Amino acid sequence: MENKNDINLDALCIDMLKEVGHICTGNAAIALSQVLSQKVELTIPDLKLIDSDKVLDELKGTQEILVGVSVQLLGKLTGNIVLMFPEKGAYSLIDAVSQYRKELGNATEYGVSSLKEIGNIVISAYLATLSTFTRQVILHSTPNLICGTLETVFNVAFNKIKTEPTKIIMIETFFKIADKDIDGSFFLIFEPTMVLKLVEDTKKSVDS
Repeated sequence: MENKNDINLDALCIDMLKEVGHICTGNAAIALSQVLSQKVELTIPDLKLIDSDKVLDELKGTQEILVGVSVQLLGKLTGNIVLMFPEKGAYSLIDAVSQYRKELGNATEYGVSSLKEIGNIVISAYLATLSTFTRQVILHSTPNLICGTLETVFNVAFNKIKTEPTKIIMIETFFKIADKDIDGSFFLIFEPTMVLKLVEDTKKSVDS
């Protein structure tokens, strides 16, 4: 039986996954820009094959408060996605889509619902594109809102990867909504058994 820690990705596979990630994230950014009626600028997605217990070391986050919208992938393709904003940016998003203003720190049911809906729209756009590449129906859980430091958000959003040390693929993209002065980040982490499956399905799609 193949050890799930013995994952080898050649340069071609990595480039392929980065390109797929770029297209998926681009469509997610389009969905976000349509919701906000604002241009969204993206960085090129970065892909890392790392040890699960080294994720936070790689990110080198600060202690600022973040708001994340996370979902768990269900079905044949499993993993986790989180869309994160600094706290101030999260409230600016609520303001942008609803014109509803409030004090920082006083999270309301209306605001939570708005952020979950934004996250659901962006993540669904990403997964719809990924589904096209892998030719799989990709389901996901209902969005979960997390508030806290980077470590808190990751510990909650990606709690499954902490159960045992293993290799994971982490795809990260950063984006900016210049007119609203909002920065955000998008992370996708695949569980170990899904990494090679994703590469295989993507190759079949590209070759056919």
